[in-house]
Amino acid sequence: MPLREKPISNADLKLVRLINLCLEKNIPFVTFRLPGETSVKTWIQISGKFSLFESIKEVVDKSGFVYAPFHRRTNFPVIFFEPDLIIENDNFDNSLFKAINEIATMYPECSSKSPYESGKEEYLQQTEKVIHSFDKTFTKAVLSRVQLVVKPYQFDPGNFFIRLQNKYPNMFCHLINIPGAGIWAGTTPETFLKIDDNRIQTVSLAGTQQKTEGEKEILWKVKEMEEQRLVTNYIIEVLKRFNIKDFQIEGPQTIQAGNAYHLSTKFIFEKYLIKNRIGEFIENFHPTPAVCGLPKEKALELILQTEKHNREYYSGICGTVSMEGNMDLFVNLRCMKILEKKLALFVGGGLTSKSVPEKEWEETQLKAMTILSAI
Repeated sequence: MPLREKPISNADLKLVRLINLCLEKNIPFVTFRLPGETSVKTWIQISGKFSLFESIKEVVDKSGFVYAPFHRRTNFPVIFFEPDLIIENDNFDNSLFKAINEIATMYPECSSKSPYESGKEEYLQQTEKVIHSFDKTFTKAVLSRVQLVVKPYQFDPGNFFIRLQNKYPNMFCHLINIPGAGIWAGTTPETFLKIDDNRIQTVSLAGTQQKTEGEKEILWKVKEMEEQRLVTNYIIEVLKRFNIKDFQIEGPQTIQAGNAYHLSTKFIFEKYLIKNRIGEFIENFHPTPAVCGLPKEKALELILQTEKHNREYYSGICGTVSMEGNMDLFVNLRCMKILEKKLALFVGGGLTSKSVPEKEWEETQLKAMTILSAI
């Protein structure tokens, strides 16, 4: 059943106006909505300040919003906002518009270069190369590509974000402006770490299919089941590495993420088991085989040798952290970078020895539609 998009309300239009005004003044900010929630939060750096770090480990004991790259070898820093101004939905006085209008543009406009776009034939060749690299010790790698789309006339980022979060209520949606690193937006189905007062949750999300019209249930093939098994086993290995033996597993189960379906297995364990080692745990855990491969080091080298674009913040980590140790962190999938004249969509898929290149291309097209359908 297709997702029904809610109409944009007057309250939404007020928030759209604020988002676009912040972009006009090049003020650092992020606006986001957590999965299953109705509250949209907008954190604005009225001072213009934000922090750069080499590792996400450096921010786990702070309170704010983190935007981390796929890997430090992308040469993009970890971005961290400690918000000057926190807004929920449209709960702000109209005088804020006047105050922002009076602010001089904070940073000079930095025209981002379009990332390299692989055409179909090149992507199929890259896929063949990766598949032929597999052996008994090298079982999975994630290959991504960039799809460049001409930015529609009068494209409105604020309006796009509202449409995106209305369209995908059960996914993490965000739009962020990072002077020097660009404007990014996306919607992701993959939780990286959710930490509350007592427990920690993470998921193994791997395997993708499109549900055809009239099909009663998703029938998962060997390739998708193998992908899911590899990521699940990796998580179990990391938990054992940290001496976490008592954990709960739920799944695998089929979940919907826009126009795609995935296999998902949830892991739950008590927070006290790694209370003082969360930063170390994150560094060991990311990037998982769901966005990199297995073994991680070999997959990473192959990715860097094969992909002609820089992933930047695609397949990195984004979300909130607090000084109390609570976190809502997500893997930055289904995302795009908003350029001056184009939109750069980042999409990818997991490859195993059973992958078929043409099917992998189709999977990336399916994932791109998650964003394209909201433009």
